[in-house]
Parts: sequence; C-alpha cells; structure tokens
Amino acid sequence: MDAFSLVLIAGGIVAVVVAALQMRGPLATIRRLDETQANIARYESWRGKQTGPQADGPTGADVMRAQMRQRLIVWGVVAAAGLVSVVVGLLVA
Repeated sequence: MDAFSLVLIAGGIVAVVVAALQMRGPLATIRRLDETQANIARYESWRGKQTGPQADGPTGADVMRAQMRQRLIVWGVVAAAGLVSVVVGLLVA
C-alpha cells in the first residue's frame, strides 16, 4: 500500500465516523418531534381539532423537522463520500 491509498482509507473512515456522530443529534430531534406530534394528535382527537387562522400552515416543529432532514442529507452525503474514498483507497492499493 502506498501513502495515497492509506490517506484515502484513513480520510474515508474519519468522514464516516464524523458523519455518524453528527447524524445522531438530528435523528434524536426528529424522533422527539414525532413523539410530540403524536401526543398532540391524540390530544386533539379527544378535545377537537383547532380551527382558525393559527391552524393553517406549517408549525415551528414542521420547520425544525425540515431543517433536521436537511442536516441528515448533508451528513449522509459526507458518509457516502467517505465510503467511496475507502473503496477507492482499497482499489488503488
């Protein structure tokens, strides 16, 4: 193995590990928001759905969920690039 393939493999492993660690936060946030949304849906089914101008449109939780999904996509791309780097490093070696 030459130095280039070792750098590719090490860099790919680091990218995958960092991406996995960074994805934990958004996944936990999305899970927490989903649990809260399910609780709200149960409460509204018992109480009756809210009507009026405040009931329309996305909520703050919807916006936050979209932001967390965007972060997951970005870190997923980083993890995929890390995997590609590891494979290329192994093929070069």
